[in-house]
Amino acid sequence: MKFFTPLATLALLASPALTAASPNPLSNRKDPKKCSATSLLPCVCPNGTTYRESVTFSVIGAAAKDVKDVISSYFKTSWLGVTPYSTTGSDNVVGALRTSKLPTLVGTYDITEVLTRYEEDPKFGSFLQKFEQEKSTVPVVYTNGTGAFGGYWVTLAAEYIFQYETAITWSVYACETGYPRNFARFHEVALLNATDILTKAGKIKGQNFDPYSIQSF
Repeated sequence: MKFFTPLATLALLASPALTAASPNPLSNRKDPKKCSATSLLPCVCPNGTTYRESVTFSVIGAAAKDVKDVISSYFKTSWLGVTPYSTTGSDNVVGALRTSKLPTLVGTYDITEVLTRYEEDPKFGSFLQKFEQEKSTVPVVYTNGTGAFGGYWVTLAAEYIFQYETAITWSVYACETGYPRNFARFHEVALLNATDILTKAGKIKGQNFDPYSIQSF
């Protein structure tokens, strides 16, 4: 099983980081739908929140199976810098829940996420993980009363490219008030941390390409 990193995407890695400048991405869509795990993008956010999107790319110079061992677990996430304090269900099984304290620019919040898809390739080590803010917790209102987290949807994919090169694509779209989180910065730091873990374990035997992001805000 092979996953989805087109060559055009990898070519973008050679360019400086970009921030898209579209003030109203919905203006290019006819009859956009409410945001969900299956909605076409961009989508319509709840009142009081704004659509955001971010994607980060990287190449880690290690075997995909070794990369998977570090970053694929839905419950064991120390490489992220955030670890859930509560879990329900089985690791990497659809329906699993995790609750973590997520730091943001508007405070630290207890956020519950649900795993909606997980696939892995036992031969090559590629994997795909999708999760989202658990629907019953939406919205999470800011403690200062100025807005809310109105849902977010995340895809993390690691794809075998060569024996010791693994391509990472990590995307998120979200409905939030203002700019409480810099997804690109969070993802880039986490992937550098994962690379450091693999380096210390002696697993880096190929070429690394540092994380690169595009955001719509």
